[in-house]
Amino acid sequence: MKINNKILKIFYNALLTGLPPLTYNPYNKNPLHAPLTVKEYSTYINYRLNNDQIDLINKYLDKQPHNFTLEPAKLLTSDERESNERESNERESNERESNERESNEREYFLSVNIYNCTSPVFDYISDEPATRCEINTYVMDENKLKGTLIMDYVSNILSVDPDNIFKPSNEISLNKDSKIISGFAKNTNINLNFNYDFANNIQIEKLSSDLIEKSDCIFYNNGLYDKLYYDSSLIHNNIIKCLDNNVEFKFLDINFTNIHSVFYFQNEINFVGGMWFNLNN
Repeated sequence: MKINNKILKIFYNALLTGLPPLTYNPYNKNPLHAPLTVKEYSTYINYRLNNDQIDLINKYLDKQPHNFTLEPAKLLTSDERESNERESNERESNERESNERESNEREYFLSVNIYNCTSPVFDYISDEPATRCEINTYVMDENKLKGTLIMDYVSNILSVDPDNIFKPSNEISLNKDSKIISGFAKNTNINLNFNYDFANNIQIEKLSSDLIEKSDCIFYNNGLYDKLYYDSSLIHNNIIKCLDNNVEFKFLDINFTNIHSVFYFQNEINFVGGMWFNLNN
């Protein structure tokens, strides 16, 4: 159910009451900006979508109160290199073959991102770090703005978002031992269990420029978005791609199996987020 923007504005202003004015501007209605630190071993499990799954995601988007369209994505620098090589080869082919290859190379993804994080805004809710699992895909809105859409998520603490206002905690865990990272997340739409060997059978990568660009705006289903600011801790962070992995994932009653990659960030990432950045637009 869509929550009226007027209600969201009232709630948002109430949320800011008592916060230091340095974090926002109550006169110009500038949004709250808050730091967020995502701890090392933040994990991505990425699925390449087949035609049936693309139809499923499009039907999901059609039910939302905002006009999103799926966007193809390149996740890693190796994906960008492979795409550039294909484009180079296409220029040497005739136009018909080039068009067929261009159609085939547009890959769409669903990404599961599970991580531990800290932020001063969490101190009002919990003394412990937050653990969160997001089900993301990559979209463009009606204003041609590209970004990442959080379709659903699980958190171990009470959460605030413009789709639900308050969302209760659910079952979730992300743990590391001497060689294995494992975790799970569960709610009515999500059922995730995984583990992977982070010490053996690995490749070192970097995040693609395409995915970095799609991290600028983190959309919610109702069209509002968090504006995300980042630094070299994201851009230059080593991504460890783990080929030895075991994942079971079900979302919206569909079992996803076509894994493109499982990787984690080697070091922590520092963000600043502009909360519900376009609420007053």
